[in-house]
Amino acid sequence: MGFFGKLFGKEEELPLLDPSSPAAARLGKFNAELETFVAKMNDRLEFVPADEAVYCFIGKPPAMFGMAWFHDGKEHNLKSLARDKGLSSKKLQNMSMRLGEAYAKYMTEQKFSHSVGGKNVIVHPSDGLRKDVVEIIHVLE
Repeated sequence: MGFFGKLFGKEEELPLLDPSSPAAARLGKFNAELETFVAKMNDRLEFVPADEAVYCFIGKPPAMFGMAWFHDGKEHNLKSLARDKGLSSKKLQNMSMRLGEAYAKYMTEQKFSHSVGGKNVIVHPSDGLRKDVVEIIHVLE
């Protein structure tokens, strides 16, 4: 996307996610939660589907972003994780920094467009990004 594309808000053209792909199957397990979430969001959403959860970069990663994930029928985010686990703000900042670094490491890998609840979102089926995100959120907590 060139300068004028960015200036006038033109989105990059991504191929559609294959409905028979493993990433589509992982997303499908969380369809109800994702539709509810997407309906209330106005920011750019980039989903990283995993086996037991779906992770979402919200906004403009790797610099300015939030993070949410869906597991066991519930929506989670860094704020709720900090509250539930008693994490310090320094630990939370470290996690956010590491998530941004993980995103940057895999940002050139193939991404796909996918419709959730009538809205287009981006899907990263990257195994490396998925593994890093899971480790940062769940192992380092």
